[in-house]
Amino acid sequence: MSMDWLLWVIRAVLIVVGIIMAIMVGKRKKRYYFGIIVIGGTAFTIGVILLILSFITDLFWDYGLYLTTVGAIALVIGLVIRNIRKKNL
Repeated sequence: MSMDWLLWVIRAVLIVVGIIMAIMVGKRKKRYYFGIIVIGGTAFTIGVILLILSFITDLFWDYGLYLTTVGAIALVIGLVIRNIRKKNL
């Protein structure tokens, strides 16, 4: 039995959670964008480390790529929301 469907489910869940997180942060009045920037930076760093380890060893590299992508998207969302908030103040 192939486990390819599991990777697609993980991708879909990450996309839905990211969209919901961006909507929730966009509606708040507080500085929640800083948390998104921290989470994005952490996920990006861990993803890059996993990618490097997967290229050095013979590990499966998709999980590092997913974390790197999610981290980069979270960083971009956090920075865009921060710029929007700074312009509105």
